[in-house]
Amino acid sequence: MKQLTCEMCGGTDLMKQDDFFVCQDCGCKYSTEAAQKLMIEVDNSKKMANLYERARKSLEVDDLEHAAEYYKQILDEVPNDWEAYFYSYLGEMTSFTNAQAGSVAAKLGNTIPSAYDMAIKTDKTEEIPERLKTITAQTAARLVGIASSGAALLRQYEGGNSFNPVGKVNADMYQRMRDVAGNTIANCVIAFNPLETKIEEISKSDLKISEGIIKECLLTIRRTRYDIANWEFSPTIATKEKLIKPELIQEYAQKIKELDPEFTVPEPSSPSTSSGGCYVATAVYGSYDCPQVWTLRRYRDYTLAETWHGRAFIKTYYAISPTLVKWFGNTNWFKKMWKGTLDRMVTELQEKGVENTPYQDKNW
Repeated sequence: MKQLTCEMCGGTDLMKQDDFFVCQDCGCKYSTEAAQKLMIEVDNSKKMANLYERARKSLEVDDLEHAAEYYKQILDEVPNDWEAYFYSYLGEMTSFTNAQAGSVAAKLGNTIPSAYDMAIKTDKTEEIPERLKTITAQTAARLVGIASSGAALLRQYEGGNSFNPVGKVNADMYQRMRDVAGNTIANCVIAFNPLETKIEEISKSDLKISEGIIKECLLTIRRTRYDIANWEFSPTIATKEKLIKPELIQEYAQKIKELDPEFTVPEPSSPSTSSGGCYVATAVYGSYDCPQVWTLRRYRDYTLAETWHGRAFIKTYYAISPTLVKWFGNTNWFKKMWKGTLDRMVTELQEKGVENTPYQDKNW
């Protein structure tokens, strides 16, 4: 790097004024021609090495924000450094409000393709595959983090109901927050599209990158995008929904199957409008969709829900059980306490002819 230095005082702060360069320390003036002769080569390799070391150590402890500060200084000196460009932008997007999250995700999706371009412009072609994997994996992780912020905003109000004041407040708050969370998650899902396009473009270039590397990057993008799109939420105890359109989720699933034939594309689904979530049974058996819970859901919908006292029991159950499960559902003693009772109940119901096959909840 060349630096302009005053030959009178050694100062390096020379500013151009009209047709002259003026030293801000001693006031000495130099013509443009004279100033060019004063340019000397400055070795800043130690400074750069120090910045890289600090930046990489910050990454090691997952301190992306401070790493970005060091990488920005590197970028001032080496504008086309892929590592500095990538992490300076990635770190810039660690702090945001719920309202900003969607636009942050969109900006990330539009920015990262340039990092891919910088990563492949090198004489060290053996480094390109690792660079592509790094950019892909860390961008995917960042988008999951951003999407999770939207999901967390919504999940705190899940499972509301109209049977008690707190449940009613939660149901109302869920609807208020739904657009913000939906915007965040949708933008995170869409942000993967330019990444996928860029990787496909690189695969068709003359770089001769192995099919295995391209496949690994594409699967990371497609699986992460599908997983986020497939997140399910419960606006009330009676409903479940996904914030991404079912046809898009299907499209993303098909994209995975193109590269992974063993992947099972799920059947298209619509928002569930069931009578509830069988919270205790789900906590005990570990799944809402298993033979025991299918049996109990049938009993709820076709026996309990048919009488007024049965419906009263269901309403009471769904007013209380979400809180119990939230507090104790992951504890062994809670599961053990309920399992014996539920096992006996399931056995009796099945003996009476209540089926244990896959079941779609009934409205009542």
